[in-house]
Amino acid sequence: MLNNLHPGLILILFGILIMAAPEKLRKVLMIAGPVLAALAALGLDGDSSMYIDIVPGVTLQLLRVDRLAKMFMVIFSAASVIGAVYALNSRSRWETGFEAVYAGSSMGAVLAGDWLSLIVFWEIMAAASWLIIMSAKTEKASRAGFRYLLVHMLGGNLLLAGIIVKAAGGGSLIISCLTGSHDAAFWLIFLGVAVNAAIPPLNSWISDAYPEAPVGGTVYMASFTTKVGVYFIIRLFAGTEFLLWVGVFMALYGASMALIENDLRRLFSYHIVSQLGYIVAAAAVGGALGIDGAAAHTFNNILYKGVLFMCCGAVITATGKRRISDLSGLYSKMPLTSVCFLVASLSIAGFPLLNGFVSKSLVMNAMAEGGYHVAEILLMVASVGTLLSIALKVNYFVFFGKPSSGCVNQDDCAGVCADLEVKPVPLNMKIAMVMGTAGCVIIGLMPNLLYGLTPFGSDGHPFTVDHVTQYIELFAAATLVFVMYIDHMAPHVAVTLDFDWFYRKPLAAAVRWTSAAVSGVFESCGRLVSKLVGAGSRYLHRPAAALEYMGVKVPHRKGGIEDDDVLMKPAGSLVAINVTLGFIVAAVVLVVLKVQGVL
Repeated sequence: MLNNLHPGLILILFGILIMAAPEKLRKVLMIAGPVLAALAALGLDGDSSMYIDIVPGVTLQLLRVDRLAKMFMVIFSAASVIGAVYALNSRSRWETGFEAVYAGSSMGAVLAGDWLSLIVFWEIMAAASWLIIMSAKTEKASRAGFRYLLVHMLGGNLLLAGIIVKAAGGGSLIISCLTGSHDAAFWLIFLGVAVNAAIPPLNSWISDAYPEAPVGGTVYMASFTTKVGVYFIIRLFAGTEFLLWVGVFMALYGASMALIENDLRRLFSYHIVSQLGYIVAAAAVGGALGIDGAAAHTFNNILYKGVLFMCCGAVITATGKRRISDLSGLYSKMPLTSVCFLVASLSIAGFPLLNGFVSKSLVMNAMAEGGYHVAEILLMVASVGTLLSIALKVNYFVFFGKPSSGCVNQDDCAGVCADLEVKPVPLNMKIAMVMGTAGCVIIGLMPNLLYGLTPFGSDGHPFTVDHVTQYIELFAAATLVFVMYIDHMAPHVAVTLDFDWFYRKPLAAAVRWTSAAVSGVFESCGRLVSKLVGAGSRYLHRPAAALEYMGVKVPHRKGGIEDDDVLMKPAGSLVAINVTLGFIVAAVVLVVLKVQGVL
């Protein structure tokens, strides 16, 4: 019985309770919900099941568990607990409640055994994440949230269309991989999943919306939406070869965009895209090693990316600044945040003895085993970009660089770095950062803890001499490049354009043109109708005028037809009333005859 508890439904229920509870009880519920969901997730096994009959002949399978789903439940549960601890100081019942509902619906999507259950949880997840963004209550958040909702409505509708096509063919259960089918269902479901997996050009919603969400909400969002997307890439599209180069492009593109970004949360958002590229590429290779590499890297990505966003949120909370050019030398004022960020930044870059290195070993082994040596080299190049843009750039210019009387770029910052006021970071945020950082270190030192969770139990053998020396050489080379070109690496204020520019601008022009055209048509129709109504009204009130228009001679009093009180308004009004009453009586008679069965 205990193995049939649904962790996602537990979190959704607690999310609703959080929104209704008083503040003191709310904090208890914020922790109790994720903890209970985590216990339920750990109790799941292959025999776990939950079915609901919604109407005769339609049964929902809300709980279907295999090793892949169980692995995602473990990390989703951990992310929920850490995220809840981090958000404890939030005073918004709506934000914290929506975060729990969002995490629960993400779990529900992963555990769904049929297509209908999947689309239900998928849409709840989209709505809850939109409401998290909106809970920031700023103009930028409102606009970004609206765009976020539009994109995810598109993705949800594409997925729904694919599900309808799939169900029409007799497939109601999510039981098989779609790789190789390439029918309408394949492409519709793939495009729907691609939105959540942030596959370019459908990636811009991340860098657009995540920076505008509340700091606690961003930590949640970085852990779930895209990870649910890649979960279904792994489950449904493993071995789809064209995705290999899609993943390689994502890895390079995200790292390149991060190099030129100044806003901390936008920079980390681009690295979500980059890291997802490794996962998509590994899933494309398929086989035991590819699937295990994709799953393991997703697991680790949630950990170190969560720490990066938590450290960023701590900086924003303490300083009120989010641009790199407005910050410098924070290590002396925020030592714990600086150390946690350093560990997570080295982990995402793949430094040995940290968890990113452990999962990247599986990904790279999958590339080598599959014979995709060009892809392997390009992914290594992307790792260099990650090292330059996070491990070196952010650590130097934000935390460990020498504070200046001004900023790195005097044109971008009015000399606030040296005298920057730093407020204390709440204790709960520090605890959450330490929890996530500890996870990065523990898995890095004991990789078998992670390998034992993967679907096929593959061993990445990360600590071979070749593997370790390869990454150390990469780190040394990248550090040398950074030092040589440090002036060019300095952050500056600029507007970075993403793929959305190519469809938002034409779409805006198309909407304006269409709106003007439709408005013109309606105005013309309105004028025509107004003329017709005016003419009809004039002739109804002056039937003599209508008769004369048709050539019938009508006798008039002195003064002409306009002064004829006998033949005008009384008769016209009577005609109009009789015609209206006639239509009403006819309608009533038809309804009565229909009810009596005569018609």
